Amino acid sequence: MIADGRGDGLRAARIKAGLTQDEVARRAGISVRTVRHIERGQVRNPRHETLVRMAQVVGYDCAATPGCETDVNVRQSEQPGRPYEIRLLGPLTVLTSGLPVAMPLKQRAMLGLLAVQPDQTVSHEEIADVLWSGEAPSAYSTLVHTYVARLRRIIEPGPGRHGHRDGSRRRISTVRGGYVFNSGGAQLDLCRFEERAAQAARAAGSDPKSALELFKQALRGWQGRVLQDLPLLWQHPAVVRVAQRHIDVAIEFADLALRLNRSAYAIDQLRIASYEEPLHEPLQARIMLALAGSGRRAAALRLFADLRMRLKKELGVEPSEEVWQARHTILMHDGPDGRADPAGAEPPQPMPEQSYGATGEFWNGPLPARLPEPPSSRPRSLALPAQLPPVITPFVGRHKQLAVLDGLLAHGGKGCASVGIAAVHGPPEIGKTALAVRWAHHRLEDFPDGQLYADLQGSANPPDRRVHPLTVLTRFLRSLGVPDEWIPDTQEEASGLLRSLLAGRRFLMVLDDAADAAQVRGLLPGTPGNLVLVTSRSPLMDLVTREGARSIALDVLSATEAYTLIETYLGPERTAAEPEATAELAAVCGQYPLELRMAVARLAATPQVSIRALVAELARRGRPVAVADVDADSLASG
Repeated sequence: MIADGRGDGLRAARIKAGLTQDEVARRAGISVRTVRHIERGQVRNPRHETLVRMAQVVGYDCAATPGCETDVNVRQSEQPGRPYEIRLLGPLTVLTSGLPVAMPLKQRAMLGLLAVQPDQTVSHEEIADVLWSGEAPSAYSTLVHTYVARLRRIIEPGPGRHGHRDGSRRRISTVRGGYVFNSGGAQLDLCRFEERAAQAARAAGSDPKSALELFKQALRGWQGRVLQDLPLLWQHPAVVRVAQRHIDVAIEFADLALRLNRSAYAIDQLRIASYEEPLHEPLQARIMLALAGSGRRAAALRLFADLRMRLKKELGVEPSEEVWQARHTILMHDGPDGRADPAGAEPPQPMPEQSYGATGEFWNGPLPARLPEPPSSRPRSLALPAQLPPVITPFVGRHKQLAVLDGLLAHGGKGCASVGIAAVHGPPEIGKTALAVRWAHHRLEDFPDGQLYADLQGSANPPDRRVHPLTVLTRFLRSLGVPDEWIPDTQEEASGLLRSLLAGRRFLMVLDDAADAAQVRGLLPGTPGNLVLVTSRSPLMDLVTREGARSIALDVLSATEAYTLIETYLGPERTAAEPEATAELAAVCGQYPLELRMAVARLAATPQVSIRALVAELARRGRPVAVADVDADSLASG
């Protein structure tokens, strides 16, 4: 039976480390039953190797227990060269014989602080400042000495641990004023990273393919941000330097991969590097180029749009020229499949060995001698899209609705964080399209990048005649200069590409005759500055509640507006001669704009027919919508 307190000590250490008996058993490579019996003191002569494994897993200080030093630690020290490894590039991990060692927080923090500055003196004051956040106890030097002693027991196994009779240095040496973590011969992932990165940099000029593999090996050890589980160290200058070194090496790796047409090779490591600095623009520019170079242009442009929104929201700035130029390169040039540029592109140029511009990115397709200045770059097309249909004239009334649209436009220009959406709705032939087109034409200067228009045919019967959103997306992308071979096959990807192309620009989109919100939602831009004007017979309440659209209802013209419309068509002389008949014509047509236009068009074509005669005929037929069916000869004879 164990009578020296080791069972109780191991159990207390396990509980303090937050481990279950199952976890200890799995990490130590023993059975749960063995762990349970040892903790209860029910094993007469436990194997020394078993005790060592348990102690290492739970972080138990065997030397503090009488008799344990000779039973356990000495036996451990008799195993020469017992391997251990320290990992800093992610959560701090200490592995002994492949098994993780649990340590209290302050010991972990101290090891991280020393190991992240290998072969450099770390002062007692610096250690105290980190461990106690500037409020160290008066006896902190004694505590620091104790933590160092415990760390040495973990990472300095072997015959040299007591006095180092073999002449080697301690892993953690005591020097005047502090301690030094000696990296010589250590299995430290930070050292491996620096060695591989240095080798890659030296080989990049003479053997770029080998350098690419060395860069990959250097970055492969990163499992997250440096010392990810020790936030108290994140702002320490040494940790910040290592994090920046990670980004610098990732950028070198990306530039080389892009130059060698190995874009996809770099994406995963670039993503890991970006977790710590999601707004690092040179790094994000490389990710965009790598995605596009591997055939994922839509994903690259979505990344640009997301980055731009975050920069605007969090910092209040636009992306740097470097990011805009990466976007321009993606839009303007070939990918790895060798497909040609859009019509009008320059002839292919030889692949340059140097980076373009001053930013250092490489592209694995042909580059022109000089790229246009961002951010005004856009895909090549014959002209800016100006797809609005003609204004229906004459146009009268609707002053209230036009004012609401003006207000929506003004609100979007005051730093609004969402896309402006207006949903104009009303019964058939009420003038929804006429209102939308009229307002759009009068606001062209507010949308200098273009105007997109689509008739969705949402009221078509049968419903299968309605235009599918993917069809509209394809038309819009073509009008923006996207070649057919670049247009995605799925609605989701095409929608993402459209949003990316509209990001940072001012477009007006008119979606006429929508059936419901689902037909519209996939066509909406994703960034402010753009405005969408939707017409529908339905109020589109789902678009109002989910996307924040402004609902604008249309009804028939007022009696005065209807009279003005007739007078504008026929002239004041003719309406003044029959004012009562003119008012009756407005009433018999229900004051519907289309019915009125049809009626006055018939009267304008037959000046010999009186307004009264048309009113009588329409009243006799009892169908205001039958204006087109009224025969001019019957009116003249009547």
